[in-house]
Amino acid sequence: MKRLEKSALLVSAMLIAGQLYAQPAPAGAPPKKQRSSEDMKQSGVEFVAQVRVDTQHVQHLQSSARKEKDVIKLSCVNDKFVKLKAESNIFDAKYSEFLGAVESAAVFEKYDQLSIAATNTHKIREEADACAGKTELGAESATDVSAPEIPDDPTTGLPFDDEGGILVEPPGYASPYE
Repeated sequence: MKRLEKSALLVSAMLIAGQLYAQPAPAGAPPKKQRSSEDMKQSGVEFVAQVRVDTQHVQHLQSSARKEKDVIKLSCVNDKFVKLKAESNIFDAKYSEFLGAVESAAVFEKYDQLSIAATNTHKIREEADACAGKTELGAESATDVSAPEIPDDPTTGLPFDDEGGILVEPPGYASPYE
């Protein structure tokens, strides 16, 4: 009897959840920006070019790390290169799916997946740049430096002499009886 009650409760919960899921979007929600298929194709071509440039850049970082014989840098860049190759393979698959879905209703979903894959490859390139030590500085720091008031001229005498210099007290030594 308890099993029947639990299954009835589960079925009713699924029906309520299904009805809530099928509700239309609220009236105040902004509509999605629709792009034409030609714009999406052009962006896809730009994404392909970006992924190729990112791959070539990481290969260049890899070869420069080899020339420098920096094992740590090379290991890090190699790790990022493996990730980049895997992500570029995913990108290629998503691009093929996108081209196949250009004339269908699923083109927007495929384009979003393609855009995410291109963004992931670019993030990996930035990580490889960080491995190679080529990070970009956001802005110059505003560091104020002041020098001590001690003359740095050896011809004028020692700066800590009693005669005209700065008097420095000798250090106080600790006593074992204190």
